[in-house]
Amino acid sequence: MIVIQAKLIFLNQEDKQIVLDLMRRWSSCMRFAYKRLLEGYDRKTLKRDLQKPFDLNSRYVHDAIMKAKGVLESSRQLDNNPKKVIFGGRDLFVKLQKRHINGKAYEKLKIRWQEKRKGNLYSRGDKSKKGNLNTRIEVRKNGTFLRINVGERKYVYAKIEAGYKKNKRREELLQEIAESNIPYSVELKLKNGSIYAYFAI
Repeated sequence: MIVIQAKLIFLNQEDKQIVLDLMRRWSSCMRFAYKRLLEGYDRKTLKRDLQKPFDLNSRYVHDAIMKAKGVLESSRQLDNNPKKVIFGGRDLFVKLQKRHINGKAYEKLKIRWQEKRKGNLYSRGDKSKKGNLNTRIEVRKNGTFLRINVGERKYVYAKIEAGYKKNKRREELLQEIAESNIPYSVELKLKNGSIYAYFAI
């Protein structure tokens, strides 16, 4: 598997907020799906029931359930108690519980934990959908963009700032991926107020 990391640059703050809201809803959906899977709900029921409350399309919901299932299976394989999984990270959560941290250090830690907990989105690749339906790489004259599905036929475009990987511009690699129509998954993560995309093929 090849993973290419890139920073997303939004044309305006409003677009970024729309995507952040989508990430927050997706993250909530994933955590909710995890709890329901623990209770024994099946994927089909969850897929049907979670679209409306989280205002997500069926593909986003499916991917959230898939991720939740992965966390659950991983927890069981590591012989951890699945009921004690903490989204956002146990280490950060434990640090936040300690009373000796206060002021700016506490706020910084809290933001980091909140970003890890609420700032996620995953979209699986699909060959029949030009590589990825919900988060698609689009090559334009003025650069390479990620088209993010944020609602019923509504899209936000973010410029991909990719840097270099092994003497080849990552942007060129992403353009090749986009033009080949091979399936690629996209994971968005919020870090220090910026949104990063991880493209995996």
